[in-house]
Amino acid sequence: MTDVRYEECRLEGGPGYLPDNLRNPQVLMAENKVKVMFYNAWEHFERMDEFTETGVPIFRWTMQTRAAE
Repeated sequence: MTDVRYEECRLEGGPGYLPDNLRNPQVLMAENKVKVMFYNAWEHFERMDEFTETGVPIFRWTMQTRAAE
């Protein structure tokens, strides 16, 4: 049996139009990158060695890629 653990993270930076409800996803604890689909584009974020005041890991925006049509 595999031990899979999730944690909440905080996505910072990137497009200002990315809604706040998408900025706190659950991710695998071992995950270093997160992609969020929004308006036919992937917003990419990478884990930083930073945490919010409540200890939630911060992922910072790195780039945007468009979904293929």
